[in-house]
Amino acid sequence: MAGNKVVGQPCGSSRRDKPPEARAAVFIAPWFGLILATAAFAQDAGRLRDGEAAWDKAGCLQCHGSTGEGGAGGEFPAGPSLRKTRLDRAALTEAISCGLPGTQMPGWLDGAYTQRACYGFPTGPAPDETVLTPVLSADEVEALVDYLLAKIVER
Repeated sequence: MAGNKVVGQPCGSSRRDKPPEARAAVFIAPWFGLILATAAFAQDAGRLRDGEAAWDKAGCLQCHGSTGEGGAGGEFPAGPSLRKTRLDRAALTEAISCGLPGTQMPGWLDGAYTQRACYGFPTGPAPDETVLTPVLSADEVEALVDYLLAKIVER
């Protein structure tokens, strides 16, 4: 030590100059951030599990393959590769919820068209040539989109 200064500390910033609550905050803050990050990771992991469960519930692998690479046909229609899709979050949500009219992609959202407007149509009956298989809730559709974006699209 040189004089009253603590060597290696900037002038006026020695540890003993700080009140106990400030020293505690410096100690606790990194742990608090770690706890928040851990909680967020647990929520994300849970959300991805929910999305994978929705993938299984809707039977997406039957047309898109087990890892989203695209179906090969056979007894199920050949679905496009979700790994190469250019659809963003909104378009994925709309396609999963409402299906793709005129294709074999069904709408999976319970209440699509009748309770939730799709593709700008007012609520009411689904357009002709639209297949509806209403087995997913809105939260399940969102979790499925989270799962696709985290684990399948562009992977």
